[in-house]
This record gives sequence, C-alpha cells and structure tokens, in this order.
Amino acid sequence: MNHPEPLSAPSLPQPVQDALQRGNLVEAIKLMRADTGMGLKETKDALEAYMRGEAPAAGFAPKALPAGAPLPAQVQEALDQGNKIEAVRRLRGLTGMGLKEAKDAVEAGGTGPDASEEGLSPGQVRGSNGLWWWFAALAVLALAAFALLGCATRPPVPVAELAPSGRLKAAINFGNPILAVRMPDGSPRGVSVDLSNELGRRLGVPVELVTFTSAGKVVEAVRDAQVDIAFVAIDPVRGADMLQTPPYVIIEGAYLVRNDSPIRRNEEVDQAANRVVVGNGSAYDLYLSRELKAARLVKAPTSPAVTDVMVAQNLEVAAGVKQQLEADAKRVAGLRLLPGRFMVINQAMGLPKGREAGARYLAAFVEEMKASGFVAAALTRHGIEGAAVAPPSSTP
Repeated sequence: MNHPEPLSAPSLPQPVQDALQRGNLVEAIKLMRADTGMGLKETKDALEAYMRGEAPAAGFAPKALPAGAPLPAQVQEALDQGNKIEAVRRLRGLTGMGLKEAKDAVEAGGTGPDASEEGLSPGQVRGSNGLWWWFAALAVLALAAFALLGCATRPPVPVAELAPSGRLKAAINFGNPILAVRMPDGSPRGVSVDLSNELGRRLGVPVELVTFTSAGKVVEAVRDAQVDIAFVAIDPVRGADMLQTPPYVIIEGAYLVRNDSPIRRNEEVDQAANRVVVGNGSAYDLYLSRELKAARLVKAPTSPAVTDVMVAQNLEVAAGVKQQLEADAKRVAGLRLLPGRFMVINQAMGLPKGREAGARYLAAFVEEMKASGFVAAALTRHGIEGAAVAPPSSTP
C-alpha cells in the first residue's frame, strides 16, 4: 500500500516557512490564510501543531475538487440563485481553496460545457449522480487525512517528560551573565530566558522561570527533578546527574590577577604559591579541580563573587566567565585579565535523567535554534560579546 507523504516543511509555501523560521507566527498565519483560505483558528491550530512536530490536521492544505466532480449542493444552490460571490465563499469554507481557485471552480461549474449538454444542471457530470460524486470526494479526502495522521514520521512531542506538571519549569542561573541577568525589577533576561520561552511556546505550556545564583544549585535542582530544563556547561561530572544536549553556545574562561602580579600568562597560574578563586560547583571549579596540579582552589559561594573574595582575602587569581571578570576589572581598580583563555565552555541544555524522549526532542530543538539564527539573534539582542554560537552537532 502506498501511503501519502506526511506534511513537511517543503509542503508549506516558502513565505510561510520563512515567517516560521523567523519565529513570526502571526505573519505565518496571515500568509497561510491568504494561500489556503482557511479560517483564523484552524490556521493557528494547524501551524502550532506543525511546529510542535505533530501530524497535521485535515484541512491544513487546500483541497482541490477531484476531476469531474460537481460543486457541493450548497455551493450550487447559491450559484443557482445568481449569487456567485456567496458560492465562492461557501466553496472556500468547505474546501479551504484559495480565492482564485474557488472562483475558477465556481465559474467552471456554472458555465462549463457539461452544463449546457443534454439538460444537465449546472455543475452536474454526465452519467453520474452529482451528490454521490461529492460524498465520494469527501470520503477520499477524509481517508487521506487519516492516512496522514497514521503515517506522519515526526515523533509526538514528549510534553509528559519536558513539562510533567503542565508547566515548563526552567532553571535560570544569574551566576553566568552570558546566559541571564537580573533586571532592576528582579525579572530575568537573557539567552536562556528566550530559549525557555520558545520551548514552552512550542510545547504549548506556560513557562515558570526558577532563578538561581550559582550553577551548583542548578545542577542539584535538575538532579532532584525540581526543574524540567536547565542551562549548564557540559562536563563529565554533571553528565552523571543529568541528560545534556549538544552545546548551543561557546564561552571562554579567563583568569584575573592584580596589576602588580608577576603572573603574565595562563600557564603560570598552576604554581604552588597561587590560590585560585572559583565559584563553588561552577564549570571552572569542576575543570580546574581536574587540571590544576600545584595551585590551590578556594571556593567562593557563587561565580559573580570570585573577584570580591580574591580582593577581600588577598588571594592571587580569580577564575570565571571572561565577560564577568572584564566587568569586575572595570569595577575594582588595580586588576587585569590575563590574555587569552584557559578553557572553552560548551553551554548546553540539561534535564533530569530518565527522560530520554524529552532529551531527544531537546537536542533537536537546540540544533534548530542554532541553525535558524535564533541563538545568534538572542546574543545580539542582549548585547553579549565574547560568546559564539556552537557549531552544528552531527548527533542531535
């Protein structure tokens, strides 16, 4: 049996695809309605279902009348009353045809050659029962719709794994200014917030932003399933407590020292005389705990506090997000960054273990957000410099 192909992006008009790629659902709905003649609610529901990866509902694409089929009875009734405009309107409502296609079909039904031969009524086909033809056409369309639903290749959206409570609980970490910052009113803003909201929109669930001040607390919340998704650095230690996607952004780790420090290069930090301040449980803490052989780590309560701890305790080095340390060097006199970076941090999305279907969906979501320009646009919108969109992953 040959199954109809499931609806996929190429079957959408290119302007509609472009609007969806830009995240402009309103424009996509407007363009799709102009192309198909569908109603507002039907178009909105169909496009949102499509973006969630669900099989399309019947009526998503315009339905052409089968060759030789008559006009529907109520369309023919309007045409018999001389109201061609009403006939076109009724035909579009029944089939989802575009304005021009419906107009052409009505005109052909009312003035075609069969209408004037052997006493046939307008729109009737020679040697056939007009009503039977129309019901047969509807039956074919209905069977095609059911086949589409049964043969769609896109997996269902695993809402039960990504938002089991009916709300998407997203962990937002203020400890990394690349990902999120606290606004004057206390609300979070940043790339991680934008990604959380977009994911919630696609899942069709409200988003609850749960804020934290350190990556360590975020990891604990994911491990204990207190949140559904998080934004964390990829690290083998963290990977033991959660599922992680491919990276969506790459950021740099840097060292900060005093102006009069004899340390001039990153390679000179790992000396027995040096004490390096890191945020407790941060990616820098995990990485330097493995890499440093002689220098001693000192744990600050959070990553944004490392510079203040270094100054207050007269320690030699602070380690953290390059952008955070650059801001600290401007805020606190007498400090400088070492040139370059000591590590590259791959930032990914994470979720509790045991939610493998959710992890697969989330990985595909991350790849799409990178490829579509969503992540790059968010970095630009929030004025983030020094961070780059991660390259595509071959195994999303």
